[in-house]
Amino acid sequence: MIINRLGKILVLLACLQCGFLESNNAQISIMGIDVQDPGTTLSKEQQILTIGLDHKNWMYNTGEDVVFEVQYNGTQKDPIEVSYAYGLERMRPMKSGKLKISNGKLRIPAGSFSEPGFIRCTVNIDEDGKQLTATATAAIASEKILPTIVKPEDFNSFWEEAIKDSKKTALNTKFTPMDYQGSEVVDVFQVEYQFNNKGDRKFYGVICIPKKAGKYPAIIRFPGAGWVPLNGDIKTAEQGYISLSLYIHGKPVNKDLAYYKDLQENELKDYQFKGTTNRDSSYYKNVILGCVRSLDLVYSLPQFDGKNVVAWGSSQGGALSIITTSLEPRIKYAVALCPAMSDYTGYLHGRAGGWPHYFLNDALDEDTRTKMVETLPYYDVVNFARNIKVPMYFSWGFNDVTTPPTSFYSAYNMIKGEKKLFIIPEGVHKIYPEQVDKTYTWLKAQIAKNQPH
Repeated sequence: MIINRLGKILVLLACLQCGFLESNNAQISIMGIDVQDPGTTLSKEQQILTIGLDHKNWMYNTGEDVVFEVQYNGTQKDPIEVSYAYGLERMRPMKSGKLKISNGKLRIPAGSFSEPGFIRCTVNIDEDGKQLTATATAAIASEKILPTIVKPEDFNSFWEEAIKDSKKTALNTKFTPMDYQGSEVVDVFQVEYQFNNKGDRKFYGVICIPKKAGKYPAIIRFPGAGWVPLNGDIKTAEQGYISLSLYIHGKPVNKDLAYYKDLQENELKDYQFKGTTNRDSSYYKNVILGCVRSLDLVYSLPQFDGKNVVAWGSSQGGALSIITTSLEPRIKYAVALCPAMSDYTGYLHGRAGGWPHYFLNDALDEDTRTKMVETLPYYDVVNFARNIKVPMYFSWGFNDVTTPPTSFYSAYNMIKGEKKLFIIPEGVHKIYPEQVDKTYTWLKAQIAKNQPH
């Protein structure tokens, strides 16, 4: 059948690592970074040009000298000219120039820094007409980075009222089988439910439920920025979990690729920039309310164990994992990888802000900028992070350009509860197998603690 072939295509796409954001307005080409590339590793083998730091963990205290270390493993002989530039991530370089590399190695002293932050150095070599580039980012007292975003006085009451209103509409849950994604031991459905946000709204997801009778914990997966739905997490469901993969755009998850391509080019184009000047019309208000109501969906399932709900997400999904966990006390544990949407106003204070980098646009008129400064704090991860009370696991890389580490440390440092962090210093805006393995192992260990013996 055609639908079976299309379903298999979507499953295949979900197994591939897709493009990631590098510019302010770009949209991730398929579905964000919520899937791992089996070939994505941390190995440096066969890299011709590399750069690191004289501290192996790339971390420094304020006042410590930062030294970047360049290594060239190519065929060109000395002297080799290296172009370099370093400064605060995503900001104009503090210093740039050219140096000669000797015996394949070069040290670039960057001096010491008195303020917490991240210093990024990029080096370039022209080898036989081909530009080679390498980047390293030094963390300066990252645990002391404070947010620039201001928390509105009515932040908590705004969301309490919005969630209360969202429950005025019954879920009216509908399940549609997606047999082409199922397995011998797991049933897969498109799940549809409703909530209120100035009228009835719909939310969809892919839910995987073990066929064997029993009561199971649930994992909610929040999507990275993009336009194609996440596939069902059958592998995890086969291990005895209910897995719910949300699609935040209020559209079915069982259509063909052309349907989602049309959404990307039209209705969903630059969705993250919609409603940024009014807290009630923000695109993310509907998204957040739909994510929160997913807990009511999980609790309505007869197969749910009644107590263990955990959240998992990366990039935009990492942000939604934090936000939903903050607003929904029924979530017991959560994971956020390289979370977006953190400390938007960093750019107004001379440092990097979070994706989608709203204030990086110098063309904003004063009235628009003022309204955005008033609106966006209601949707900034930092202000949700302040309310986190449950254990969380985080992971990210210092070379992340899309969600700059300065921005997500602004949120991470506000969390007062139990938290665990796995850093991949050279990591960029991708998901690595190590992150998936560690976070899921941690989540399952937390759930196991709550299971009867």
